[in-house]
Amino acid sequence: MRRPRLIYYNDAHHYHGKRIDPTLTMNKLRQPVDEVLSTGVDLLILGLGYGDVYFHQSNVGRVIGEEKDTWENYIDWRIMRMVEDAAGMGTDQVRENIRYAREIGMPLFPSLKMQDTARQGAERCGWLKWKYGKDVCFGGDDGDRNTWAYDFTNRLVQENKLAMVREMLEDYEADGIELDFMFYPVYFRPGEVDTNVATMNDYVNEIRGLANEIGQAQGREIPIAARVAHRRDDNLKLGLDVETWLEEGSIDLVIGQVSEFLLDTGLPDVDWLADKANQCGAAAYIRSPRYVYDERSVNPDIEVYRALLQNLHLKGFAGLYFGYLGWPFDDYEYKMLRELANPQSMHRRNKRYILQPKELPTGSNETPQPRELPMPIIAGETTSVSIDVADDIENAIAEKDARNATLTLRFEFFCIEDDIEFWFNDVKLPREDAEVTDERAMHMPKLPGWFGGEIAAPPSSSMHWFRWSVDPALVRHGENVISIEAKNFEPTAGFERKLNGVELRTRYKEFERPQGFDMPRIQSRS
Repeated sequence: MRRPRLIYYNDAHHYHGKRIDPTLTMNKLRQPVDEVLSTGVDLLILGLGYGDVYFHQSNVGRVIGEEKDTWENYIDWRIMRMVEDAAGMGTDQVRENIRYAREIGMPLFPSLKMQDTARQGAERCGWLKWKYGKDVCFGGDDGDRNTWAYDFTNRLVQENKLAMVREMLEDYEADGIELDFMFYPVYFRPGEVDTNVATMNDYVNEIRGLANEIGQAQGREIPIAARVAHRRDDNLKLGLDVETWLEEGSIDLVIGQVSEFLLDTGLPDVDWLADKANQCGAAAYIRSPRYVYDERSVNPDIEVYRALLQNLHLKGFAGLYFGYLGWPFDDYEYKMLRELANPQSMHRRNKRYILQPKELPTGSNETPQPRELPMPIIAGETTSVSIDVADDIENAIAEKDARNATLTLRFEFFCIEDDIEFWFNDVKLPREDAEVTDERAMHMPKLPGWFGGEIAAPPSSSMHWFRWSVDPALVRHGENVISIEAKNFEPTAGFERKLNGVELRTRYKEFERPQGFDMPRIQSRS
């Protein structure tokens, strides 16, 4: 298949089934496809249900509503009714969307969650666990969530997922399939991971063989996508040898799902994935976080995504993998989905390159990210931090397209009476040229409740932003270094100073309206 440029994931649970009030109509059923039409999305991935219970008329897995007569949860009742109504119409969510997407020329892959931890007999328990219980799971103490995780050394578990792959490709004739290894990423018991890497390699290769068999019988090629962790070592800790999968041709598309909560535009630890995918004739994508540490908005704007995509494009990634955007789509979502399919068009568009603070798991002082912020400012010392820029500023200057860049530094508890000097790429930034904003009245937007950690920076009272207009000739393609030289601190100010945010905005002519123009657009003359 042609390499997709922009992939969108609709989990069907939160972003389709939950939203449908009875009575079902064909228009409501087709919403996952309809909402991404006329955007840059050229591959739609549709979830198959929640966990091990499905929203289509499966002959393999447990369908929502089976073995359940009454519903205590209103949302789940609505999903059940959608499935019931679709069956009465002679179809189901997956079959109709595959058919409809093919009719308009959009590939659609069902997404199969490879793991599930629902306990035996629970609402979201599948048939395999319903029948065999802990015999197909890790087993052990019921207080451990992993107790009810499928054990992938068990052939029954492998065959169960294979049967669902066959149903999707053979019976539903899906254009391909995504294997979601990130829904609950644990596949082997502790201490048994290393010895079972080959087991998982063989299994993924077996799925490839099944897809090839079905494809040959149907006269088509069937691509396989795999959603994995964005770091090589994180995958190997799970028993997922992604590089071998690529080398053996077991997968065609690989999606590195970033595990952190905050979006970094740099992503220093993903190069391996794009390099290996390109080497093996596959395509690599990144599923990035959806939040930023920023008083203005918790959601990244289009300029942040442009910076991210430009960096990924230079690293060799085929594109972005989006999902869980706000629903129903509004201007923000459509702007993302229409623009971010074409990294080539972004060379001369404004971008915001950002550095994010560390994230701390609840109750821990350690962070898994290689982030430097927040960075203490210490009297008598010079501290430095670097930020990567993908733009070819030199060429833009030569073609007279570049505007002044904007450098913003965010400080926690900055003392305005300190003797501090600022440097950008070894050029001093006059302090008197900075726009200094005291933001004590601003607060960080509230983090989603499901985020179970902490940000190593304050939720409010960031206190000061320093902002400079910077000659574009100072901005380098690649690493840019910001240095802060703290000569002396005001002696009565005994609080700790920290740098907790860096933003470098590259700007270009034509794409940013000059100051003074308040009109949303200029009307053409008749």
